[in-house]
Formats: sequence, C-alpha cells, structure tokens
Amino acid sequence: MCIFTSDKDIPGHVRLSTRTLQYLIIPMLSLALLSVGVLHLSDCPGQPLLPVWHIVAGSTGLLVPLLYLLFDDLNPALAARCPGLSEALDNVVVFVLPVYILFEICWLVTGAVWVAGVEREECGNTVYMFSLVVIINFGVHLLTPLLFMVILCCSKIGFCQGFSNLWGGAISAGEHWTRAVRISLVSLISLPLGLGMLGVGGASLASCSALNVSQMEISSLDRDNSQADFIVTPADAWPPLIPVWLLVSGSLVVLAPAIYSVYDVFCKQEELVNKGVRSVCQALVILYLLAGLAWTITGFYWIFSSRQQPGLECGHDSLAYWFAFASLITLNVLMDCWICFKICVILYWALVSEND
Repeated sequence: MCIFTSDKDIPGHVRLSTRTLQYLIIPMLSLALLSVGVLHLSDCPGQPLLPVWHIVAGSTGLLVPLLYLLFDDLNPALAARCPGLSEALDNVVVFVLPVYILFEICWLVTGAVWVAGVEREECGNTVYMFSLVVIINFGVHLLTPLLFMVILCCSKIGFCQGFSNLWGGAISAGEHWTRAVRISLVSLISLPLGLGMLGVGGASLASCSALNVSQMEISSLDRDNSQADFIVTPADAWPPLIPVWLLVSGSLVVLAPAIYSVYDVFCKQEELVNKGVRSVCQALVILYLLAGLAWTITGFYWIFSSRQQPGLECGHDSLAYWFAFASLITLNVLMDCWICFKICVILYWALVSEND
C-alpha cells in the first residue's frame, strides 16, 4: 500500500501551509545559503570550512521541493499503475527520510560549533553574521515540532497542569482566530513598521543625495591616490543601497494587510471561490512572498556586508543603517514566528484534529 497518497483530502489551509514551506521558504533560504557560500568561499580564514557549510546546507535544502514533488505527485500516480515500483519508492523514503533529517540536524550542530569556535575578526562579516542568523533560525524551526509534541503529550497524560493550561489556552485562542482578528493583527504589525521604513528611507535618501557630489569627489581622489584602497560598499554606493532597501521593504510591508486579505478570502476556501479567480490570487500571493523573501535576503547581504564608515550620513553610523538593521531583525523574527505557526498548523492537523 502506498504511504504517500494524494493531498486532496488535506484541508486547504494545511495544504497551502505545506506547499508554502516546501516550494517557497525552504528553496529561497537554501539558494541564499548556497550563494553566500559560493561568493565568499575564501572570506573566512579563521574557519575555512564555514563557507563550505553554507554550500552543503544550501544544496541539501534544495532537495526538499524535489522530494516533495516526487512523493506528492509521482508516487501516488504510480500506486495505481505500477504498485511494485510505488512500494519500492515507499521503502526508499522510509530509509532516506530519517537519514536526511539526522544529517540536517548534525550539519546544523556542526555549523554552530564552527561559528562558536571562530572569532568575529577572523571571518568576513557577511559570512559570520549570515551563519549566525541561519543557525538561530533553523534551530528554532527544528525545536518547534519538538516543543509542540512535548506540550501535546504532557497535556494529554496530565504530566503538568501548566502544560494542560498552555494547551487549553492555545486551543481557545485558535477558536477565536477569526478573519477579522487575523487581518487586524497583520495591520497592527505591518503598517507602523512599513510607514516607519518609508519615512526613514525617504529622509535618508534625500540627505544622501545632498552629499552625493562631495562624496563622489572624495572617492575620486581616493581612487586616484590609492587604487587598492578604493572600495565601494553598500553603505556608500550610489544610489545608497540601505535607503533604497528601506523604501522597497516599507512598500512591501505596507501592502501586507491587502495581500493577506486576498490570501485569506480567496486562497483558503477553495470550494467557495471560482477556479480562475483563485489561481490569479494564488499567483499574486506567491509573487509577493517571493519578492519579500528575496528582498529580505538582499537586505541581509547589503547590511551585513557594510563596513564601518564613521562620519558618513549614509554609512554604518547613520540612522538609516541602524533602523534598517533593526527592521531586518524584526522582519526575520516575524518570519520565524510565521513559519513556526505554519509548522504547528500542519502538526495539529496531522496529530490532533481527527481526534477532536
């Protein structure tokens, strides 16, 4: 019997959650890891294997959507036409999946050990900071299902009243998780953050524009005097990349309530929405997510690769830089919370919902 069957019986919101993780989040983060490792292969003399860690982690992450396509689409079709081949694939995945998960955990621990064992000054800022962020993010994502199952098991067996109260509170919150609450929460978070990014980015871009002529003259003299020391970083490039990142990011964040409304109204309830309308809305949401993820990763690269530029209004000591840094961390935390929530939705449907 084929253990990988069609996902038509899976609720729409759960199917969207799994596909979002498998086809968007994991591939984008894996591509970012792979790119950083390849572009900065020799930028960490204190631990030369750290860029290699990025390359291996990114390459193995790209296997996830391929495996998902194989066992979500191909194997269920083979179950009817070639039962023997389908069973063979089942046996392969039963062996491969635990090995793959174990390797990912061990590789994550290996990266954490390498990062902890290198001094920040001995490694390029981009490689070091990106490694740190990735390890923290993936550590949180791995701990989420473990914590979910611990709380679930302890609440069911009555191991601790606190776990039972926590689980009961989560179930009660889920019952009040209405569309109005979801859209209000998204608006409350995104609008102040997005408008702040637009304001700081616009003001910084104007001040950088006023100083652009004098900075270009200084850079020209430096280039003439010492070609080897002439380096244009994201902090002092023109157009200044940090303010540009703030402006584009702010625009995307301000659009979040509208995009989420489209997702919530037209993408979740598949049986109540015209197929053509649903396809257009899904394409819009996917395009928005891809743009947001790509721009966030670009922000990590631009901000972490900016060097110390004291005294420049567009440099490392500027308000725009530190506001961009704080906004980037905030967006990363929000993305982690969203991913963890999606993981919990999948686990709740798989482990609990049929028993309620």
